Amino acid sequence: MAIIALAILPSAVALSWFHVTKNPNLRPLGLTREALRAYTGGYGDGTGVVARVTGADLSGDRQAALARALTNAFGAKGVDLEVKFLPGTGPPVVSYVIGTSVVGPYPATRAAEGIGAAVEAYRMRVPPGG
Repeated sequence: MAIIALAILPSAVALSWFHVTKNPNLRPLGLTREALRAYTGGYGDGTGVVARVTGADLSGDRQAALARALTNAFGAKGVDLEVKFLPGTGPPVVSYVIGTSVVGPYPATRAAEGIGAAVEAYRMRVPPGG
């Protein structure tokens, strides 16, 4: 009985702590992208970076071109990117969301300036290969 108790004790403790904190990272064998997205307030699932583009001056073609350029830039660094376009006024600005941290905002014309900082923030948060 002691061996069985030692085998299940870590999972029981993690599950109990999950029920207290509601942090999906603590749920044994139950980590899902949906749970992470809900925990981070809808901005990503914790496995990548979310680029929030806010502004009124973007047409469909410009949106697609900006999303493609940002996705390719982050992909070259080995980081997944999700681009979300939000309504706003004025020229478009880009903010990079990594978990609960935000890098930016940067004007869309200078969005590349924040990529390095966003990738470093992502790498500090997620261990390599994780």
